[in-house]
Amino acid sequence: MRLNNSITIASPHRYADLARLWYRFARRELGAGLARRGIQLDFLVFCDAGGTSFTSSALPGVRLLRPQPGMRDFIEFYDAALSLPCEFLFFADADAFFLNGEWIASYPNVFQDPDVAAVSFVPRKSRPAIFALLCRADAFRELPRPVFACRYEFPQSWPNGTNLQPGDLAFKELNQRGKRVINVDCEKSSKFIAMFRSTTGVRVTREHIIRESGSDAFCKFLQEAPDYVAAAYDNMLLGALYERLFGEPFATDGVTSSELKHAITVLRDRRQLASLREKFRASENAIHRMAAREGVELDLATIIDELGVQR
Repeated sequence: MRLNNSITIASPHRYADLARLWYRFARRELGAGLARRGIQLDFLVFCDAGGTSFTSSALPGVRLLRPQPGMRDFIEFYDAALSLPCEFLFFADADAFFLNGEWIASYPNVFQDPDVAAVSFVPRKSRPAIFALLCRADAFRELPRPVFACRYEFPQSWPNGTNLQPGDLAFKELNQRGKRVINVDCEKSSKFIAMFRSTTGVRVTREHIIRESGSDAFCKFLQEAPDYVAAAYDNMLLGALYERLFGEPFATDGVTSSELKHAITVLRDRRQLASLREKFRASENAIHRMAAREGVELDLATIIDELGVQR
C-alpha cells in the first residue's frame, strides 16, 4: 500500500504566539520536504481554551478549530481528528519544531507495509509518543474510544499501577493486534526536531496558580519544579527568536525573568543544578539551529547574564 498524496497535520495550541512560530517551521520544513515527494499537507490547528488571539492572517492556510462538544481539550481533539476524511494523520505537538522536512519525507514509504500503523518521530522515555506521530488513520479508528486519553492501569493491587500517557494504551493495543509503530530513537530525532517540552505547560500552570493563589505561590512552585524551570528558560529562548523574526513580544503572560532568576538562585541541589545547566545548553543549541534555518543569529548573552546562569 502506498501513501496517498496528502497528509493532514493536526496540532493543538493554547498560545497564538507559540503557534505562529511553530507554523513557520512546520509549513516551510515539512511542507517543502514532502512537496518534493508529491505529498500535500493540510494544516489543522486546535485553539485550546478558545484562544481568541488566533487569526488566519498569522496562520495563513490553516483551518482553525475552537473547543466544542466532543472536542473540549487537546486529547478530545486528537480523537475527533480521527473522524476527518483522510488516510494519514500527522499529530504534532506545539513544542516540536521541525528542522528538516527531507528527513520526515524519507519515512512515508514505510506504510507500504500494511502492518505499519504509525511512525513516532519523538519518543517519550525511549517509547513511542504522540509528540510527532505520523499514522495510518484507519489503524487508530479501529481502536476503542477514547483512543488517546490518559489512563491508569492496576495489574496487581491498589495503589500500585501504571500511569499511561496520551497514546500509550493505543500503542499497546496496536501491538496486540499485530500492528507496528516505528519508534525513532531520541538521538536521531534530536538531530531533526527541536523539542521544547512543557513550554505550554509552564505558562498554563503560571496562569492557574497566580489566579488562585497569587504570584508568591507560583514562585514557590517554580522553586520546587526544576523541569518547569527548564521549560521557562526554553520560553525565554523561543521568545528571543520570535521577537527577532516578528518584531513583537512573546509570552507576555509567561514566566518573568525575575521569577526565573529567583528560582535558579535558590536551588541548592548540585545534581539538579548540573542537570539544569545541561538542559539549558541543549536548548541553547536547539534555538541556534532554529535561528540558522532562518538565516539569522541570536545573541543570548543578555538572557544568560540577566538570569545569572553559570556556564
